[in-house]
Amino acid sequence: MPVKDEAGNVVPLLREIADALKGEKAEIIFIDDASGDATAAELLAARAEIPILRVLQHTRNAGQSAAVRTGVTAARGRLVVTLDGDGQNNPADVPKLIAAYRASGPGANIRMVAGQRVGRKDTAIK
Repeated sequence: MPVKDEAGNVVPLLREIADALKGEKAEIIFIDDASGDATAAELLAARAEIPILRVLQHTRNAGQSAAVRTGVTAARGRLVVTLDGDGQNNPADVPKLIAAYRASGPGANIRMVAGQRVGRKDTAIK
């Protein structure tokens, strides 16, 4: 999960993700992309409550794509789920993505399962 300047929002989102992953052997990785606020401090403090949390930090802002890459390359598991750090993705959908992947069966050579946001309120430019 790439985040930048999400103090006040990041721990509630983390808790939602942890709740969605209950029963799964998992790690949660947040990448703080050189926030100028208390985002990193809030995440580091939350490790006591959610021990499966790993916090990685960029020393300079590198952008969302670089932060995702940092997290994916640091992941220890076989299966990686990415979410946006601004709360646009519902953590409750993560078990659905995992179930879709597992439903493919062993040896199915499925490399990616993707969700699609519906009912977005984007402007015409997006």
